[in-house]
Amino acid sequence: MSHLRLSILLLISFLVMVLGLGEVAVAQDQGASSFSPPAPTSVTTTASELEILTVPMTADDLSELAVIWQNHVKSVLEDIAGLNLELAIAEGAREEVLRDELAKTFGLQSMVQDSYGAVLDAWRTKGALIEDIQVHDTYLNALRLEAVRTTDLRSLLQLAASWLASAEGGLGFLLKVAGFLVALWGMYFVARVLRRAVSRGLSRVPNLSRLLQRFIVNAVYWATFVLGVLVVLGAFGVNVTPLFAIFGGLSFILGFAMQDTLGNLASGLMIMIMKPFDTGDYIEVGGASGFVDEMSVVSTQIRTFDNQIIIVPNSKIWGDVITNVSVSPERRVDLVFGVGYSDSAEHAIEVLKGLVAAHAKCLESPAPEIFVGQLGDSSVNIYCRPWTKSEDYWTVYWDLTGQAKERFDQEGISIPFPQRDVHLIQGENAGSIVATT
Repeated sequence: MSHLRLSILLLISFLVMVLGLGEVAVAQDQGASSFSPPAPTSVTTTASELEILTVPMTADDLSELAVIWQNHVKSVLEDIAGLNLELAIAEGAREEVLRDELAKTFGLQSMVQDSYGAVLDAWRTKGALIEDIQVHDTYLNALRLEAVRTTDLRSLLQLAASWLASAEGGLGFLLKVAGFLVALWGMYFVARVLRRAVSRGLSRVPNLSRLLQRFIVNAVYWATFVLGVLVVLGAFGVNVTPLFAIFGGLSFILGFAMQDTLGNLASGLMIMIMKPFDTGDYIEVGGASGFVDEMSVVSTQIRTFDNQIIIVPNSKIWGDVITNVSVSPERRVDLVFGVGYSDSAEHAIEVLKGLVAAHAKCLESPAPEIFVGQLGDSSVNIYCRPWTKSEDYWTVYWDLTGQAKERFDQEGISIPFPQRDVHLIQGENAGSIVATT
């Protein structure tokens, strides 16, 4: 009998609550002529529908609508409280029925709370006062915990299992995560395809350095990937507008904190555009020399002959004298050979001409130059200047140096080392010696 009485009371309370909500909605419609759309006041209105319906509303309209949805939430919580009270004393089949009803009511609560939150977000966007909206935020945050705390464990487990198996709950969440990962992979694939297409297109552009090509290709790749991620996030309902505000603030702060890096970036762009050197060139700059391995927007990597890696900031390169040894297809090899004063310089010149003519990597045009260039302290210095391809410079240099030594030895041409002649002169006084050189 007590169960029946409680059920009747709950039923009457529910009817009174529903009728009361209808009266509240009517009163709101009659009392505010500027707030006329009745659709947002319906419990069945979803949060996505509310986002559309609240667009033309003012802050005053939204404050009234927030009260209406607060009453909706309150009524649903009253239903949950009544079901929990009856469930505490129910047994048998009635208990299972009540648990099913409780699960449905919890689903309705979630929908109503989302709609309530959508109204508050719209009100906040249109200039709600902090003290006005804080009351609603506090109420909304508190009821989420209280509704769960007052529900028994078995019902909560059933609700959790139902949520995991529902398309709007755990299953839907997993599907969204899978869809996001697939979309992310799609953006990665599109970015790679676009990078290859841009690389092929830039390879047909004449007089474009490889450094600039690589920079443009990487910039297009990362720009496509980042924009694609933002589009995917927006498609899955994530508000990306705050991200742009965060990026803007960070760029302003980093602009002051990374002035040197920005200077290197500007210098790197100037190097890529003006192209004083390219990858694979042998350069001398900033106290370092070697082959250019690669270049980023902030630094250049140089590899020396003994395979050391030197990282030089771009600002130091652009602000210094750059010597590009590899820019010309041909180079002159400057060699100096010293022979003794007692030897025939003309004979030595003929020997060197024969060595240059016999070397396969020495060019006939421009013609090599071999002549007596200097009368040194200890030797007659003969200058040997053949031409070769830039990539063969060191091969010719080392070959001719070794071959000249061997041929000079065979021809009896001496290569003197520095020497000093000392003359002893007897002075007027016995025992005094004057040394001169």
